[in-house]
Amino acid sequence: MNKQFEGLPDLRADLHAAGFKLAYNVLSTSGNWCNWYAYRRSRLAAPECECNEGKGIQIVVNPYEFEIGERQCRGVEVEVTGEAGGRWHKVNAYSIKADELMQSLPEIEASLIAAWSALKRDTAAKEHQ
Repeated sequence: MNKQFEGLPDLRADLHAAGFKLAYNVLSTSGNWCNWYAYRRSRLAAPECECNEGKGIQIVVNPYEFEIGERQCRGVEVEVTGEAGGRWHKVNAYSIKADELMQSLPEIEASLIAAWSALKRDTAAKEHQ
């Protein structure tokens, strides 16, 4: 299958240039014109996911582009997903304008990693009680 990535080509190029890998989003909804997502290991210090020992936590960018009536919507969700205390958690930022992502990505990544770190600390503290 020789499928091409579709949707938000400028954002795709910017993310790739920033060290993100691209993959096809097999879970994408039919209304989303973007058939891809981007991911990379966070460059910030963060606790590991319990099931991915030895690998740093990943930042994932899920883009969307669709039309509601006459209005086009373009945006992204940025997430950190991992296992802590035997449960899977997803920490995300959403409704981010696609053309503002690259400028705000460092701040978004820092806040998501801080939330993930707090979640891991809380989970670890409960395990030791």
